[in-house]
Amino acid sequence: MAKYSAPTTGYTDNGGLVQLGANNPSESWDYITVPKPNQPWRIVVQGDLPDIGTTPSMSVTVFDGSTPLFSASGTWQVQGQTSQYANKKNWKFKLRNSVTGNKLAVKIGSWFPMSSIDVKGYGTDRALVRDSLTTHVWRQMHSYPNGRLAPLSAYQYFDRTDLGVHASALFSTTGFPVEIWRNGSFLGLYVLRASNDPDAYLMDDGNDQHILIQPQKAADMWTSAFSSKEWDFTSPDLGKNYDTGADVSTINKDVNDASARFITWMQKCYSGELDIRATYRSYIDLTSFLDYILIVELSGSMDALTNNWMGGSWNGTPTSGIWHIWPYDEDATWGLTSPINGVGSDAENIGFLTGNNSKADHNPGFFNTVFNKFRPELRARWRELRRAGVIDAKTITSWIVDYVSKIDPDMMKADLANWDINGATGSIDVRANPGKQSVSYIIDYATKRIAWIDTQWGYSA
Repeated sequence: MAKYSAPTTGYTDNGGLVQLGANNPSESWDYITVPKPNQPWRIVVQGDLPDIGTTPSMSVTVFDGSTPLFSASGTWQVQGQTSQYANKKNWKFKLRNSVTGNKLAVKIGSWFPMSSIDVKGYGTDRALVRDSLTTHVWRQMHSYPNGRLAPLSAYQYFDRTDLGVHASALFSTTGFPVEIWRNGSFLGLYVLRASNDPDAYLMDDGNDQHILIQPQKAADMWTSAFSSKEWDFTSPDLGKNYDTGADVSTINKDVNDASARFITWMQKCYSGELDIRATYRSYIDLTSFLDYILIVELSGSMDALTNNWMGGSWNGTPTSGIWHIWPYDEDATWGLTSPINGVGSDAENIGFLTGNNSKADHNPGFFNTVFNKFRPELRARWRELRRAGVIDAKTITSWIVDYVSKIDPDMMKADLANWDINGATGSIDVRANPGKQSVSYIIDYATKRIAWIDTQWGYSA
């Protein structure tokens, strides 16, 4: 007997095109694979719409065109902190196999399996492009020239357990557009986004030296003593007693102290107490930080200075360890730069966000130290990536066109009708930036921003 209500959204009889045998095993599968789509999926949901703090039951079927890929039962809820205050919210689907009652994991193309599927409404970025574009460009940058996003040793770690088939680790997120239909009506266009779990960073959450952290409420991280309560610890697994905001020093002191060592060193470099050039080799992978600053500057990611980045180490201890940094949640980019609105946040006007005269409302702190102390290396890395065609307006334009061509213009019209572009649908007031909500604006921003940085750093193609 089924442990969960059978899905009501899929085909029970597909016209005889597919016949299931009496011993069909698929009903007992708790893990399925589906190809990455070449067109937006249509996600059909039946159930009450979640509100903040509610998790109503739902039935869902995912369609590729008119072909059903899979059906599931489960619950859904509002996803993300900022989304709670937006009109067009993000959703998290928690999937279950209705027969076994177990979590249903879905592997999409090369992504790692997900039993929770996040769809982002991007009330701030109605074109649905910016987040995936930013992390895509960063991956192209950081994988040049050796094709890897991490040291070889990070990949080799898994050789003994699964022959190292973690090679598709994204070190951030990516996504593709989907349509969501609820109870027979069009709800909106969203982006189904890859997970941000430890697997995505080649982290073994059973290894205390595999540490992955993210600032959550650490707005004064560059000047105040490290407090684990202001950070989210994704890896290692700290057990059932841990939730974001807990005091990690009482749960796993070594992990707490390893993280404090990293943050405290950055603070001392920023204050001038330590010489960053004399000490950085014992603390950070420099190229990782150079590429992070370059993607912040290229995309205009103001919200990535004291927020929206992930820090990680594969050998973190209270006395040693090399740390890397990765971008995350990059929808407030490419001209959408709080609190600057209008022409002030255009590509030629925003200046260097990690520079000495930053217009950012977040303190660039340690990133400003890197910007100043490693200016020759930053300019050399920019020149290298420009000459290789990795940072290139034509390349970025081509990716944007391929991405948005998957969206049916009629569905975008319907999305705009459901969620007024003049409404307060995101953390940045879209009413102050109506002209920035088009694909053409993002393409133009990329072209002008590259040219502006070229001019500042004396690069000529």
